[in-house]
Amino acid sequence: MPSNNFIKNITSKDVSISKNTILNMIKTASLDDFSELCQNSDFIFPFLKERITNDFVKLINEEDIGTIFKFSEIYCADFENLIVNAWRKFASEDLTDEILELFNNGNLEQKTYCALYFKYIQDPLALEYLNKYAFCDFEPLKCACAQTLSAFKDSETYEKMKNIVLNSEDDFEKTSALGFISAYKGQDNVDFIVNHCFDNPFKVNIIANLLDYNDFDNLKNLSQDKIIQIFSTLIEGYPEDISLDTIGYYRILDFIKLINSYNNQYAKNALILAKEKFKEFSDNDIYTFDLDKNSKNDLKEICNALKLLPLEFSGLKEELKEYNTHRFKLALSVIQELNLKEYASSIAKNLNFLQDEYIALASLVLKELGCGNLISDKIIEKIQNENIKALVKSCKL
Repeated sequence: MPSNNFIKNITSKDVSISKNTILNMIKTASLDDFSELCQNSDFIFPFLKERITNDFVKLINEEDIGTIFKFSEIYCADFENLIVNAWRKFASEDLTDEILELFNNGNLEQKTYCALYFKYIQDPLALEYLNKYAFCDFEPLKCACAQTLSAFKDSETYEKMKNIVLNSEDDFEKTSALGFISAYKGQDNVDFIVNHCFDNPFKVNIIANLLDYNDFDNLKNLSQDKIIQIFSTLIEGYPEDISLDTIGYYRILDFIKLINSYNNQYAKNALILAKEKFKEFSDNDIYTFDLDKNSKNDLKEICNALKLLPLEFSGLKEELKEYNTHRFKLALSVIQELNLKEYASSIAKNLNFLQDEYIALASLVLKELGCGNLISDKIIEKIQNENIKALVKSCKL
């Protein structure tokens, strides 16, 4: 069992205490200690995780290789480099053969570390397992295989995943395939993902996955509309689907600066909604009490940047003519969020040009504005979907 002070000691400001704790974990091959470290990883600052990982790799000796294999039974994304880089430190033909054997017969967690090892030690014998386990349900292993297959420049499974996205009718299957493609990286992959994710009910998870593996700078070649849609999807996902501690990693402030430079109403609408949402986060401790210092500073910078942006609505009526698009949805959201009743008549006039799904969204906004009476009987009659027709009728009452 780890001591009550284990986490305190391994994260100590006194580097000698931290190193001695790591060394003791190595020499005792304490799986309990490593498990405790992994379980607490969400509460350890990133720079401390990096320090622990680097010190572990420096302190471990070849005689302790068995400890690395033992610890590999537990997977932790925050400490995957601790295992992989320790193996790399002692890389040899015999060790690679042993890791190949583990890749075939180990548990899913061990297979994940093995897949990442072969990203650096490119033994072609690993390709069989990489292509095989890329289709497993354990997402860390799937994505590890994607990264390593990309390093091998092996595209067989990548092409199969693209075909799943294009041809499958199962949203879960598509989402999983898009996760693989995100981890495979590359500009072509970014383009493919943003062209096939926004109609998926799991779009927030897909975009978060995209940004986990592809830097913000890889998005700059996308169209303005796509970048705005990515940003809006992220904002929509906070904090229920995406943790607020990712705002720095996903470079939300850089998104804001870039989108503000577009100077059109679509961009303004995205920033207006971000301004309202981040103000709510900043004003309520329930969202920030468990954020680390760096994330709180990121949130403060984002809020300060958004405060400087004026609320502009000069092009809002024109956005309501972008029928059946994300632009239309975003315009509706701004009107709803800010209770802009003066746009109710414009919404009502455009109902006749909308598909059933968008009529439902617009009707709900009209109802919330207290203007449901503007929904005409002719609009209700044209709706094909009976469930949506019933919903719109209820909005009119």
